[in-house]
Amino acid sequence: MDVKYLLRKKESANHIGIGPEQLLTDAVRLMMQHRIGSLVVTEGDRLVGIISERDVMRAADDYLDRIRDVQVQDVMTPDPVTCTAEMTIDEAMDTLLHNATGNRIRHLPVLSDGQLVGVISIGDIIQALLTETRFENRLLKHYIKNWPEEDA
Repeated sequence: MDVKYLLRKKESANHIGIGPEQLLTDAVRLMMQHRIGSLVVTEGDRLVGIISERDVMRAADDYLDRIRDVQVQDVMTPDPVTCTAEMTIDEAMDTLLHNATGNRIRHLPVLSDGQLVGVISIGDIIQALLTETRFENRLLKHYIKNWPEEDA
């Protein structure tokens, strides 16, 4: 299973973006409106950063006295860790856990031929792996003769 497959199966929009010069309060509003934990930051078609709930919380602490004046570029993570649409789900999970930042991350912008095509989260990957594991479990149970079926 690859990331491209996962993007096709997502029910929500592939990605919601914001510009670096927009206000942090606009970013918060978008995250709340779409019930998402991050926004890609773009200039035209170019990915320049990502802003997450964690970045918003850090900004609330750092800029409490002037939070309404803070721009996205002041708190975003520039040049975020990304994955490609061709990566396997396992490779994407490994990227979330082991990457150049040294931190575990929860959201991965997805690139195809250098263009942003979506964002996947740790939750998306866990759901895909769980679905795959359940499918394999069913196949193995059918393979083993006389395995009792579970009542669903």
